[in-house]
Amino acid sequence: MSNRFDHRSKDTFKKDIKFGTLLEKYFFNKWLDVAWNQGFDIHSHSSNGIDNDGEYIEEGVNTAGADYKVSMSYQNQHCDNLPVEVKWVPTSGKLTLKRNDLKAYSKEGAAVLFILNMGSSKLKKPVDYDLQNHIKKIESSEKDIRWGIMMPEKIDKILSLHERFEPIWYMGNKIGIIIKEQEYNKFFNLRNWCI
Repeated sequence: MSNRFDHRSKDTFKKDIKFGTLLEKYFFNKWLDVAWNQGFDIHSHSSNGIDNDGEYIEEGVNTAGADYKVSMSYQNQHCDNLPVEVKWVPTSGKLTLKRNDLKAYSKEGAAVLFILNMGSSKLKKPVDYDLQNHIKKIESSEKDIRWGIMMPEKIDKILSLHERFEPIWYMGNKIGIIIKEQEYNKFFNLRNWCI
């Protein structure tokens, strides 16, 4: 079985990618409203290269890198065409990042938008891949959801933590880093998801 699939069959991998991409698209579109209501002035946004439709792409095509590009202002900061990767973290306590993904984001000068479940609700991908029902479940737990943006300089900081990278078994033993919830504030500010 290909290491690319993280211990999954090709068919399961394809379904997981489709589901995950559509869920991240939902989160990104909702984040535009959430961020606006929290004082972020989002001037423009667009897809960043790949169509973000979740269709399977054969090996050999570079799928690494951020999902979107965003131009925005917040307080005295301004970003033009900032590449932004969307990451849903469905379980509380930690988040996991692959080193190769971080290297791709660093090379691109990308940020990562995290949407995090900080509560006890079970919000992992459902076995039946019912996206609409899963979104309803997520929306019923919005009070426990937070978001934060890890800016490019923080990604570089994580990459400098060489001793913390290790094979992560649930990611096909790819090299990655686990960041505990109590460390989140070292890398991004947590904000409420509810509008």
